[in-house]
Amino acid sequence: MRKSYLFVLIYLSIFVIVSVPLIMNIRINELSNKINELDTEVFILERQKMSIKKKHSDKYSISSIEQLAKTNSYERLEISQKINKLEIPYKLKNQEKENVAILGFGK
Repeated sequence: MRKSYLFVLIYLSIFVIVSVPLIMNIRINELSNKINELDTEVFILERQKMSIKKKHSDKYSISSIEQLAKTNSYERLEISQKINKLEIPYKLKNQEKENVAILGFGK
């Protein structure tokens, strides 16, 4: 009787010793495959992000804005900065001087 218990115990211990690492390796391989899939997905998303960024910079760069202004017949105004004054880049043709009153104090 003792021999049969001993053999069953030895059989179970060998089974556990062999099966646990196999099961762990299978789980590790599954996780590794998921990581590889996520890496490829991240790579694809990074490429899409870079292409969108490039399209945006091409579309809204200074040269494209100047070209768009030329096609729509806009004129770039000359703006110069004086020592303590900034000139207004766009002025209305019919701009008149108005007296502005703020809280009862007029200019």
